[in-house]
Amino acid sequence: MNFKPRPKQSEVLAYRQGMMGVSSVPGGGKTLTLSYLAAEIVSAGVLEPGQEVLIVTLVNSAVENFSNRLGGFVRSRGLLPGVGYRVRTLHGLAHDIVRERPELTGLSDNFQIVDELAAERLHA
Repeated sequence: MNFKPRPKQSEVLAYRQGMMGVSSVPGGGKTLTLSYLAAEIVSAGVLEPGQEVLIVTLVNSAVENFSNRLGGFVRSRGLLPGVGYRVRTLHGLAHDIVRERPELTGLSDNFQIVDELAAERLHA
């Protein structure tokens, strides 16, 4: 995949440690730039065993967009898509955390999360 970053995108791509905030207008290239940065981190071999790059967003369509772009960048480096990173919605990440350690929340191992429609059917 051919990506030629603009000057401000290059600043984001120079990130290596600590916290960073990225703001931009819709269509400003945030997803493209952050996907490229994540692919660089994954392919650089700097992650310790058990570490991964985590991208968290609000909506499923953004997860799909990040996953597709990041997967393409990772694949272009000769690596397997989906390895070394995770892209989740905020709700999906919360589910992952509870699924991995339900006892910390007082839930049993076979808990279920239901959506609004299923909850309404349960109360009908």
